[in-house]
Parts: sequence; structure tokens; C-alpha cells
Amino acid sequence: MLDNWRTLGMRATGSHDVLLDDVFVPQDAVSLRRPKGQWHNFFNVIVTIALPLVMSVYVGVAEAASNLAIGIARKKTGRQLDRHLPYLLGEMTNVLVTAQLAVQGMVDLCDNYAFEPTVQTANAMLIRKTVAANACIQTVEKALEVAGGGAFFRSVGLERLLRDVHGSQFHPLQEKRQHLFTGRIALGLDPVG
Repeated sequence: MLDNWRTLGMRATGSHDVLLDDVFVPQDAVSLRRPKGQWHNFFNVIVTIALPLVMSVYVGVAEAASNLAIGIARKKTGRQLDRHLPYLLGEMTNVLVTAQLAVQGMVDLCDNYAFEPTVQTANAMLIRKTVAANACIQTVEKALEVAGGGAFFRSVGLERLLRDVHGSQFHPLQEKRQHLFTGRIALGLDPVG
């Protein structure tokens, strides 16, 4: 295991690279081959099973940030209440619910593994992944705004959640690649081509 997981966020995952040296894989042990740069039907399965799990982690990060921000906001209500604070809390809650709905939609698409492994299913999953990632990031950013300047201090815990949530955008397919994928499917083209 290489000691190379030196990242901005999601440090606790310990996702170090593993180097296999002097390893032989016999030809008959290779069960899947695909040309590089092309969408393979197996991806329809991988995307549909993996992405709800992956994005659930980021929804959890967004929920934690929201809970922290609400706790901080409630402490502020004993003093002079900022008249904008309820609006900020409403915005934060809306984007959090958007993330939760997108991930629940992903779970529903997986249908307890009874899904049809089609490009259309993968496309629907990838769209929801982008929506969820953006909403999770917006939730944590809004939590910082709700909490105010004090949230800038590491001891509050929001800065770690902000770093962690930004990892959501790097899981396949990244936003612009998903837009291209979805747009090509809408035109009846190969999704990657």
C-alpha cells in the first residue's frame, strides 16, 4: 500500500493506491475486455449499483453541516436575530432536501438490484449524481453562511466538511462529462463517442 492519499478532503477514507509488483494474471482469468474510451454495457451495472452508495456519503456530510449550522443559528436567537437568518436556513434546507431527493431517486432506480442495466438507466443515475453533488456542495456552503464568521475556525468543524463534500464532484461522471453524455443520448448518439 502506497502512502499517497494526501488530499484536500476525505482524508479519513485512507484511499491509498495499492501497487501489485511481480504479479501474473493468466489470460483465462480476465473476464471482461473493452476498448478504451468507449462505453461498455458493464458500466450500466457499475454506475447503477455504486453511485447511490457513494453519494449517500456526501449527503451525510451535507446533513452534518446542516445540523452544525442549525445548532449555531439557534444559539444566535438569544441575541438580536439577524433578519436574514431564517431565509438562509430555508435556502440551506431546500438544497439539502434536493440532495436527499436525488440520492433517494438513485436508490429507487437501483430498485434493490432489480434494475434494467441500460444506458438510459445509467444516464438517469448520472444525472441524479450531478444534481446530488451540486446540492451537497451548496448545502455545506450555505451552512457556512448560516454559521457566520465563526465557521471559519477549524474548531467548529465546518471547514473539514466543506473540504470533504467537494470530493463529490470528482466521482464519475464529472458534471461536464455527464452533460455531454446526457446530451449525446438525447440526440440518439453513442454516449461517449
